[in-house]
Amino acid sequence: ACHAWNTITEVRLAASPTVARNERLSGYAGSAGVAKVQKLSDISLEELPRFSTGFKEFDRVLGGGVVPGSAILIGGNPGAGKSTLLLQTLCKLAQQMKTLYVTGEESLQQVA
Repeated sequence: ACHAWNTITEVRLAASPTVARNERLSGYAGSAGVAKVQKLSDISLEELPRFSTGFKEFDRVLGGGVVPGSAILIGGNPGAGKSTLLLQTLCKLAQQMKTLYVTGEESLQQVA
């Protein structure tokens, strides 16, 4: 901290000529291409393919299962069972496909 008010200044950096924009962004979410803007009324309401989590109620609240490639945010109070639900779901899914559990809160001992 500089401990001074109103001292922010803009600094512009020149783009690196050796790295193209597409190369720089490859591997990030959304890098498969830029979608064009569409009117909501022009979007077809076709049923998306889904796969089951192995839990009927979880599938129900997800609209019939998980849409491949989707990101699902699970929220709730501490101790509500979010981690337990996700670990149990991953255990079932791991029998059919590769799975990955990423957490910022649990220790290795809690997950094991």
